[in-house]
Amino acid sequence: MSLFRLKRQISYWLNARHRRGHGIHSPYLFGLLTNVIENDGNYYAYETIDGVWASLMRSNVKVPGSTSTHEDVPEKLKLLVRRFDLLPKYGKMLFRLINEFQPKNIVCIGPVTGMTSLYLAKADSRISVNHYDGKKELLPVTKYLLETAEVENVTIHEGLPDFSSLDMEDAFVVLSYPEDPVRCHEVIQNIVRNPDEKPKVIVVNGIHQSQEMEEIWSELTTNEFVRVSLDFFTLGLAICLPDLQKENFVIRY
Repeated sequence: MSLFRLKRQISYWLNARHRRGHGIHSPYLFGLLTNVIENDGNYYAYETIDGVWASLMRSNVKVPGSTSTHEDVPEKLKLLVRRFDLLPKYGKMLFRLINEFQPKNIVCIGPVTGMTSLYLAKADSRISVNHYDGKKELLPVTKYLLETAEVENVTIHEGLPDFSSLDMEDAFVVLSYPEDPVRCHEVIQNIVRNPDEKPKVIVVNGIHQSQEMEEIWSELTTNEFVRVSLDFFTLGLAICLPDLQKENFVIRY
């Protein structure tokens, strides 16, 4: 963990006071926090995903080309999963949010290894999940994880999508570029520039990973179409439902 991120994490734990709906006056947001985000109930799909996670954490398999600076240096897959994918507590949060928002489709963009896709896909098998811009070295791992969990509603695409034709209306969008703020900003700008189609939700992983990522998150939340932003430190949740009052919260999670 970088010194920058450590300082931000300490500040977060000292200052994040919103928990269990405390200090939230909107009935809608109070219900979302207490009944969905902080719901600690169990779901049948969790058992399958938890099994895949446990298997990965026991593995000592190494994957080449795992870093942007040393493409030929292998790294343990379980470390990559922890670097680029969401930890189970956050994956399960997204699982519940998808059930709540019932988006038209789910778009995941970034070099995740497949664990994040499992949570997105298992939330509702009727909703299609499109995963873009994964690292090519990790694509076999992603495909293996999806096959192991018997997931059939995920389509994997190499590279970024064509944003001019990508259906973003009422979508649930997950961006995971914690170590690549330039790429993250590029993707967000493509989403913002579309005047007609806006997603229901945008999730950004790694919003406090660096000063650059913090600035990207702050810039996103100032857009008028983003009505509510929730900062969970590890990730940010931008809710784009037009009827909501514009508010920003730091949530202790």
